[in-house]
Amino acid sequence: MRDSIIMEQQYETKFIFKYWSNIKNDLIDFIYVIIICTLLALAITIIGPIKNFLINFIASQSFGITVTSIVFWSLLIIRPRTWELLLFIVVIDVCCSVLIGLQICIFILQYFFNIVLDLQANGLGLQIIIGGMLFSFFGVYFFITKIRLKYRNEIIDQERTRSTAMEKENISANLKLLQAQIEPHFLFNTLSNILSLIDTKPETGKSMLLDLIKYMRTSLSRTLPGKTTLSQEMLMIKAYLNIQKIRMGERLNYKIDVPSDLGQHSFQPMLLQPLVENAIKHGLEPKVEGGEIVIRATQENNILKIEVADTGLGFSDLYKPGFGIANVRERLGLLFGEKGRLTIEENKPHGVRATMEVPVSEL
Repeated sequence: MRDSIIMEQQYETKFIFKYWSNIKNDLIDFIYVIIICTLLALAITIIGPIKNFLINFIASQSFGITVTSIVFWSLLIIRPRTWELLLFIVVIDVCCSVLIGLQICIFILQYFFNIVLDLQANGLGLQIIIGGMLFSFFGVYFFITKIRLKYRNEIIDQERTRSTAMEKENISANLKLLQAQIEPHFLFNTLSNILSLIDTKPETGKSMLLDLIKYMRTSLSRTLPGKTTLSQEMLMIKAYLNIQKIRMGERLNYKIDVPSDLGQHSFQPMLLQPLVENAIKHGLEPKVEGGEIVIRATQENNILKIEVADTGLGFSDLYKPGFGIANVRERLGLLFGEKGRLTIEENKPHGVRATMEVPVSEL
């Protein structure tokens, strides 16, 4: 436990040095110092013992810039590995820097403005030193706290990225499970249908076998890449629908309306097929007279919209979307965040419409 705390402190101090090693960060902090010291001079002029803004401005800037410069450079050179050593160096630096800053302030006032400070009057010198130390410690604490907060946010972002990567891996595993659940069951049923058609309707059985070959070839060709194209997905879905049409006969009709320019878009596998299978299993198959499935793709600005609409039973007691729909929703959220949406609504006058929306720029 103690070792992990020490390692965490070392990572944190390394981050501070990395932050201050960036010239852009140093310039931004330098501007912060000037602004804070100016506001401090204005406040002291209003409520402090010295009502001269010029004197307060020179003093505050001398302390602020000197303390900041010495603390930053000493930490960058020494690079303490623990917080205890870092705080010790800061305390020593602030004490020395305030004394040096006071001498710089006296020099600037006398040399450039011909103003002589009586530091012994009413303990003015001691008040300036104590006030300078207090505000210097506060300033250094402010900057270190700001950097530590930035470090914590970076750690949180890293954890969030790692968590997102793990979730994507989990979704990928679920995708493979989904394929493992769908394809063997679908394959065995199709082969059984082909076997039953060989004697009675050999031409129909041959046609079903050819569509099964197309389906399997497309399915196997996309197992290695993380993405396919929308047109490749449509080829597999068309082969799947042809097989289902042979099985269901005139009870199933379908229409695919995907413009060729949209078909060239990259697309994640197994996002559309669960929607088509859901439409057949829960919408058309339980309906005595069957119905029609219409798959349509359109693009509006940067959004690719794909609709899978059926004229089945609609939201009846038999409509129970399963694991595939939940998997699609989860994958859309991980892949595209709030930009990826799946909406399932009534397809009037009867049936269900599933609409998927994804950003084209992130495909």
